[in-house]
Amino acid sequence: MAEKKVSLTKKDLNKAYWQFERYAQACCSYERLQAPGFFCGMRNVIEKLYADDEEGKVEACKRHMEFYNSEFALVGPVILGIAVAMEEEKANGAEIDGQAISAVKTSLMGPLAGIGDTLRQGTLIPIIGSIAISLGQSGNLIAPFFYMIVTLALNWGISYTLYHRVYQQGNSFIANFFTGNRMEKIMTMITSMGAVTIGALAASTVKLSTPLQLTFGEKALSLQTNIFDAVILNLLPFAAVMLIYWLIAKKKVNINKVIVGIFAVCIIGGLIGII
Repeated sequence: MAEKKVSLTKKDLNKAYWQFERYAQACCSYERLQAPGFFCGMRNVIEKLYADDEEGKVEACKRHMEFYNSEFALVGPVILGIAVAMEEEKANGAEIDGQAISAVKTSLMGPLAGIGDTLRQGTLIPIIGSIAISLGQSGNLIAPFFYMIVTLALNWGISYTLYHRVYQQGNSFIANFFTGNRMEKIMTMITSMGAVTIGALAASTVKLSTPLQLTFGEKALSLQTNIFDAVILNLLPFAAVMLIYWLIAKKKVNINKVIVGIFAVCIIGGLIGII
């Protein structure tokens, strides 16, 4: 008599996804980092797949409490989808070693973190944030709600779709992902898009000018209009952005100190009338 196979329903898959999204960063430590959150996503899957196999259940629990760290909001559920698919195949008799599942998770953590962080923090959030800032500057109270709703909608919409598609593809996704320099092409495209987005955001939102004038007899020469803007339009905002980038990226100055410094320069400069 053939052994009865265990199949996950869409309800099981959705529960795993939302548990992961809810707890992905709820409990982090140096030893395991996001592993408790990942395990929360796998918990109901393990319970169902290994209901009649106590030893297999224990091994799966230990396997998914191993160190885990990756982007969680946008493309992170891809790893969850693959892990769920592999666990289902293993529970149904496929020759899949537990270490292979751990190895797949480990091999995808870094690449997907690079894609997810760059796309989400370097592209989507700056674009959504710039729109929200524009709404807020005009006095529209919907600005913070717009930012939260649109950000969450994109995060959940993209990650939910990827999660289900990857689950359906299973192991074939891994082979397709790492072939033909696809990873390098994706990273180049996203990094370039992120750089353009950050540049456009800085140019449109950073405002800095000076009212100082140079007086030659009866003629006054504006530093802002006649010198700075004549050399390069928006030279002072550009210089400010480059200075902050240099402090953070090159000199490794703590970002909190940079923020306090910006406040101090703006307040003092405004009081004495140089900006």
